[in-house]
Amino acid sequence: MSAGRAKKTALAGLVAASALVSVSASAQEEELPGVEDRRYGLASVNMFLRYTQVRDPEAMHNLSSLLMGGLSARALYGKRIAYAFGLGLEFGAGGAPGFGFGFELYPAGVAVAIGPSGYFGIFGGIGVNGVTARVPMTLVLPAEVRLELDVTKRARVGALFAVGWTPADDVRQTRAGLFPFVDENTMALTARFGKTFEKYGNLMGRGYFFRLERREQMRTVSLGLVFGWELEVAN
Repeated sequence: MSAGRAKKTALAGLVAASALVSVSASAQEEELPGVEDRRYGLASVNMFLRYTQVRDPEAMHNLSSLLMGGLSARALYGKRIAYAFGLGLEFGAGGAPGFGFGFELYPAGVAVAIGPSGYFGIFGGIGVNGVTARVPMTLVLPAEVRLELDVTKRARVGALFAVGWTPADDVRQTRAGLFPFVDENTMALTARFGKTFEKYGNLMGRGYFFRLERREQMRTVSLGLVFGWELEVAN
């Protein structure tokens, strides 16, 4: 091989190596921060609209459907193992005349941070909910297990399993079919589409989400569709 050709080959190799290093560096820069980069924890809030269809309206005093809007928030304080807490508020109306209202406070919980802004958490609390003239308004002791995972920078999925006890109302103390040790339960799957990015030293994510729900309450099943917007901040 001539000296000139060797120089050209070496130069081409150097350019290729430089390009490879540059691409690798760019890819690393585009990667989202991990759990080890968190300092304080995570907070998320969402606004939503939920439509629910009741399978057996007679079991719920002729309540055939329910349209509710509300606000829900969850927060973690801690880097990897965190204290978890949250709250929720919703109101709306039923297909048969009735005003729906719900408030839940989750002061006690624990969570494990996963990935850039995901977590697995257990929350416990106290609340009140019902639909006037249909579902008795009463004290509820709720508990829930949540899993939130970042799939890509623009997609996030979640799963929810929630249960509730109604110790102050005999009508709602029905013991749910699938889980007879509780009075009510909810299972749901969520998908959020939006952007996750770094800003002001925080990792932020926002976007619209869709959720499918299955609820057991007062010896019947309700199927629900939820649409909303969510914002989360991890630091």
